[in-house]
Amino acid sequence: MDISCLFRHGGFMTAAMGKPSSTSLRERRREQTRSDLADAGLEIISAEGVDAVTIDRLAMQAGMSRGTVYAHFEGGRDEVLQEAYRAVSREVVSTAQRLTDSATTWRERVMAYARAMVALTEDHHRGYFYNVAGPALFGSRVERGEGSSASLAAIRKELVIAQERGEVDKGADADAISVLLIGCLREGGVEIAREAMKPANFLSAFQRLLDGLAPKGPS
Repeated sequence: MDISCLFRHGGFMTAAMGKPSSTSLRERRREQTRSDLADAGLEIISAEGVDAVTIDRLAMQAGMSRGTVYAHFEGGRDEVLQEAYRAVSREVVSTAQRLTDSATTWRERVMAYARAMVALTEDHHRGYFYNVAGPALFGSRVERGEGSSASLAAIRKELVIAQERGEVDKGADADAISVLLIGCLREGGVEIAREAMKPANFLSAFQRLLDGLAPKGPS
């Protein structure tokens, strides 16, 4: 199954999240403009890499003026990139959730998060931005909190349910293991983005980790 298409334009881009009906038209327009500028940044990143993102390029890509960019992102380029980074984090989770729809086992549903990471890295510049360049640029100013928290909760839920069904060893600590699996996804993404690991090897290794959680037979 080719899942890289889930990250192409028209897929999970940074469309503004649904707002309550009480949100004013002005606020909705502002959020849409911010979303459009973050999308423009991601389009530039996908084509040329993060270093190509400048205020002038953002304005040109989005069809806006420099003044409009600064009016919506007072922090300029860095703030736009931070919003773009958060958008990619949401994309990874959205892709994983889409993949879980066709999964039939807990292993397949957890593997969906690994496959989503691989799908992201198939866009080399985008994957590098999310896994390597972004964290280096922002340091503690931006985290993968939104995406990681959602992934952590989903993986933990799968482990707990699988334990209740007798499909995961009852002695396994679902909280600790889900944290470790998230760490594996992060580090795997970094290694793939740096071209130090092949995606197929990453997926195979992650699958082996999940296989190791099966109930132990009598010794």
